[in-house]
Amino acid sequence: MNIQAQQENFVSFFSGPDGNLEIEDFKKYGLKGELKHYKEGELLISQGKMAPKLFFLVKGFVRFMSVSVEGKEFTQSFASAPSIAGSTRAMTRKKPSLFSIESLSDVLCIEFNWDEFLGVMENQPGFLKAYNRLLENLFIKKEEREYAFVQQSAEQRYLQFLEDNAQLKDNISLKMIASHIGITPIALSRIRKKLK
Repeated sequence: MNIQAQQENFVSFFSGPDGNLEIEDFKKYGLKGELKHYKEGELLISQGKMAPKLFFLVKGFVRFMSVSVEGKEFTQSFASAPSIAGSTRAMTRKKPSLFSIESLSDVLCIEFNWDEFLGVMENQPGFLKAYNRLLENLFIKKEEREYAFVQQSAEQRYLQFLEDNAQLKDNISLKMIASHIGITPIALSRIRKKLK
């Protein structure tokens, strides 16, 4: 697959509806990514390890997951191409990631070194504007998720998950969905039976 074409897709996604960045900007500032392939089940980053890369998902989908000290697995969120993935804490604070990113299908992505990426963004208003928009979207999703856990029933959270993740619902296990919406697989089965 052509890295040039995929980088153009990344620039378009990163730039957003304003379209204030061009592929030439990335070339001019020497910002290069590496096209990588991950098979289903492979980890892009691992919980407890350094994770200095920013990923642009070209194809496929992933989940952000963590494992407790007792060995219990939690699905925090999902991401489908085209989208950005990575650990902001690990990249910016140079600390081990608090979660893993697992490929739930074959994944094609462009990997960028975060320090190089940030070095470019810090000096370019167009990059900063695009990055701020991405962060806003992340914060909004986080707010909505927190609201759902406080204000919505498990059934409402499940229905919202189906609405927000139509492309995922038939490709991931019910156990992952249950973990993501904060209930047991048994409770999810009850909800599904009720909704039939």
